[in-house]
Amino acid sequence: MTILYVDLPGHHSLPNMPALKVAAGGHESISVTDELAATKVLETIPNLSAVVVNTANRTIFESTRRLHPDSMTVLVTELPMKDYSESLSGEEDTLLDHVILNRPGSDWTVHEIRTTLQKRLRSDIFGLEKYLASGTTIHKLTIVGSENREIHNTTVLKYALDHKIGQHLAKTISGISEEFIMNAVFDAPVAGGKRSYDTSQRTNAVELTPEEYATLSFGCDGRNFGISISDPFGAMTRSKLAKYAKKILMPRDSSNLIDQKIGGAGLGIFKILYGSHALICNVRPRVQTEFISLIDITDQVRDFSKMARSIHYFEVI
Repeated sequence: MTILYVDLPGHHSLPNMPALKVAAGGHESISVTDELAATKVLETIPNLSAVVVNTANRTIFESTRRLHPDSMTVLVTELPMKDYSESLSGEEDTLLDHVILNRPGSDWTVHEIRTTLQKRLRSDIFGLEKYLASGTTIHKLTIVGSENREIHNTTVLKYALDHKIGQHLAKTISGISEEFIMNAVFDAPVAGGKRSYDTSQRTNAVELTPEEYATLSFGCDGRNFGISISDPFGAMTRSKLAKYAKKILMPRDSSNLIDQKIGGAGLGIFKILYGSHALICNVRPRVQTEFISLIDITDQVRDFSKMARSIHYFEVI
């Protein structure tokens, strides 16, 4: 299996080749720096596992889809969705499998490239620990219903503050925790066809059965804060995640930004995605969905609406 790295001029470069070879995990790596060379590799090299490009080059991604339909496409970019979507003529939903935030001078980019490639190549996709430094303690809380969510959110908030994270960012993290829990209690069971809360207000208390319990996990390695929720339904789909992401990050009509249905997930996914430097969704259909939010605690974001961010969807059968 071979991984093609395409580092085109005019945008933030990919990490250096030694680091990219480590990210490839022993698989053959090819690096090119122009579109013609990339096209030649796509046309002549069989069994490409992944194509990683540092800019939204429509020709390269379309050629990859046509010549290597099973190959994973990865865009590594410093641009927000509205900018790379324009370059791809609005077809990012079908042309891209993964988007990685390119942050030169940081280990974020190479670590996320490595994690993305290895998750796909090994079919080992679940686990918050994959995104945090080795040895980071991961704390886990079992979600059994809605009534204890304030206790759990306070636990996450206190943990964030104990790690010297500022009040504003700590509250953002606590807000993500809140929405993850609400999604696991109200939305995931409905999407999984196990319960019907469509007519229930979220102020109503809900108790899950043991087979519906979710797990909230969180940890901080001094650079990144990670928080995740895992439910036993496996109901999230790639198309649904892409729809939410585009609706939130490229809104055409602000009045239609949030779902209006009772118990809807619109506001929740809005708050989660806006507060995250990376949102990862891992799915085993009808078995497990895991959402992971990563927040770079060293980055003081002033305008989340214009921020570039990573978005991933992984699925295993």
